[in-house]
Amino acid sequence: MAIDKLPPGLGSTTPLANNQKYKASTTAGSQPNGNSASIRQDEVTLTPQARRLSQMQQSLATAPAPDNSARLDALKKAINEGSYQVDSDRLAANISRFEQDLEGL
Repeated sequence: MAIDKLPPGLGSTTPLANNQKYKASTTAGSQPNGNSASIRQDEVTLTPQARRLSQMQQSLATAPAPDNSARLDALKKAINEGSYQVDSDRLAANISRFEQDLEGL
């Protein structure tokens, strides 16, 4: 989806120099005591759930992948030979459990 109407200054495509960092900041109006404007930097705070999710993603990314090649080969063979049977009751139960798990999120 394209954004057609950007506020002034946000449509710039000037790239940053290699070592230049972008810092998002906003300028507050003049202070009542006549001081010049102050600059605030944006801040992001992660919830405990977001931190746990990040930790889980990192542990999954570094975990060794399971070796399912033997099981996969046996499944391919059964399908090719026409001997693979789908257990429709088990499939329906798994789909139902999956949908209930999604509702619980």
